Amino acid sequence: MIARRLISWALAVAACVALFLLTSPAQAYPWMIRHGYTGCTPCHTDPSGGAGALTEYGHAQSDLLLRMRYGEGEGDGEADRTGEFLWGLVKTPEQLRLGADFREAYFSNQSEGAPLEQELITMRADLYGDLKIGRFRAAGSIGYVPQGDLTASLTTGADDNIISREHWIGVELDDEGSWLLRGGRINLPFGIRMIEHTLWARTLTRTDMDASQQYGVSLAVSKENFRGELMAIAGNFAIQEDVFRERGYCGYFEYAPTTTLAAGVSSMFTRATRDIVYGVTDYRYSNGPFVRYAPWQPLVLLAEFDSVYQSLTWNGHRGGYAGFAQADYEPTQGMHLMLTSEIMNSGASGEPASYDGWVSAVWFLLPHVDLRFDGIYTRTGIAATLGTAASYSNSTTWLAQFHVWL
Repeated sequence: MIARRLISWALAVAACVALFLLTSPAQAYPWMIRHGYTGCTPCHTDPSGGAGALTEYGHAQSDLLLRMRYGEGEGDGEADRTGEFLWGLVKTPEQLRLGADFREAYFSNQSEGAPLEQELITMRADLYGDLKIGRFRAAGSIGYVPQGDLTASLTTGADDNIISREHWIGVELDDEGSWLLRGGRINLPFGIRMIEHTLWARTLTRTDMDASQQYGVSLAVSKENFRGELMAIAGNFAIQEDVFRERGYCGYFEYAPTTTLAAGVSSMFTRATRDIVYGVTDYRYSNGPFVRYAPWQPLVLLAEFDSVYQSLTWNGHRGGYAGFAQADYEPTQGMHLMLTSEIMNSGASGEPASYDGWVSAVWFLLPHVDLRFDGIYTRTGIAATLGTAASYSNSTTWLAQFHVWL
């Protein structure tokens, strides 16, 4: 095990070096609404944000609005060269946007009645690219994972795989680029895109940005006060057997009546001939509203609630839900303090609701570098079984993350 971990660490360090030498990415920060950004396309190459590389304008805003200034004044409003690709050491062609993302974490979990779990996790080691020639677009990513993310894997090992979370081609349908038609492996357009991909609203609806992408065709629009995307899902071709692939649609629409308030709704329906867990035909429906609001610039409130309904042929039906509320407070630029609460019920018969609470801090200490700390207390509802009443299991999780996003 030690030798295996050392090999994994060596590959992770190599990936990190590659990021420092080659690249620069985007992140899902919906709290940018505090600066009047209700849309994503000015900064992100992905029309719904949170994925792929940053635009040149996005790099500039990451320097001006994200990193801690350490007493520096606002100056002339011009971004520092260190906020550019590779800290401004290399100039890429205007048509090519490159990106990268390396995130290493220390994970500690203490579940009730179980041994303490502690491990180092390479959460991300990905490279991104986006090419724009006229109205033509092509984008993709490639990365390495020591464990997991098999539904995005290009290789078939039990561990140490090469993955591609997204790859697509597309065309902008108007001169402004506000309409984008694309096809390929795409992040599902659903709900609020956030760094916290383990939120129950993302895992229960299967819409996280970690490995839940699907192949299909989507049409996205981004205007001054509204944005949306609708995707026809053809299935995840990284899953070898076709009977387990989900097909259907997914989409959202968001309207921003002001520059500090945006609200929307999401909807998704999929069908799989065989559910990967139950082995029967599975129909899944997910629907729900979400909202982003900045009552004053240091504070942003985010909330989402989704209902999830499964119809399992010959195995009954189950209706569940998941939701969260988050408050992000930025006392000074570059330091974020966050409180997040969640509720979830998977829909199993006799299952009580689960709850958890997050206390988080994020420090954007340098250009393209941040540190994050999370403490999470979870109270998980356990469904009643024959002769056993419904119960709860409690756990405490600590997570420390080092993140480079050149």
